[in-house]
Amino acid sequence: MNLVPLVSIKNATLRDGKEGKNLVIEEIQKQVKTDSLLYILDCDGIERNNPNLEVYQRLAEHCILWIDNGPRRVDDVMDTIMAGATNITLRESLWQALDMPEVQELTDDEIYLDKTTLYQEQKTLQQVYSGEIGTVLFNEEAVYGSLLKEKTANQNIYLYVSSLEKMQYWTAQGIAGLIIDLNKNRGIT
Repeated sequence: MNLVPLVSIKNATLRDGKEGKNLVIEEIQKQVKTDSLLYILDCDGIERNNPNLEVYQRLAEHCILWIDNGPRRVDDVMDTIMAGATNITLRESLWQALDMPEVQELTDDEIYLDKTTLYQEQKTLQQVYSGEIGTVLFNEEAVYGSLLKEKTANQNIYLYVSSLEKMQYWTAQGIAGLIIDLNKNRGIT
C-alpha cells in the first residue's frame, strides 16, 4: 500500500495538510524525501480556478507531484503537467464536458477522478472511462465502511484518511493507497 503525504494551498499559502499550519517550501523539502510522491490539494485552483503553478514548479525540483487543482479544460491539464505534475486528479463537478480521451492523449502519467460526491450519493465506484483511471475519495472515513474487497479489486483507489490506525484494514480491502496530511505522516515518507 502506498502512503502519500498531502499538503494544501489556500490563498497562495502552503499548509501541512488540508487544514494544517502554514509551511514554506523548504520545510516540505525537509519533511519529504527527495523523489517522494506528494499530493497537492490546491484549493485556490479548485475553488477559484486560480492554480498556483509557480509553487508546483518549485516543489517539482524535490518531489514527484500529484496535483489536484480543479482543471476545467484540456489547456488547464497541460498547464498543470508543464508546471510539474506527474499524477493529476480531475473533478467532474468542475469540468462538465470532461474529454477523458483527450486528457489521456496528453499524458502517460496517472490520471485520477475525485469521486467523493458520486460515492456519497450512489455508494458505487464503477469505472466510466476506458483505460487506467484511478479514484480518489475525500469522504469522512466512516463513509468508507461499505468499501468491500470485491468492489475495490482491480481498481486503483486512494482514500484520504485522518490517521493511519486502520492501515492494515485498508490493505486487506485492496486499497491502492492512503492520502494523509503531511503533519500526520511523520516518519512515513
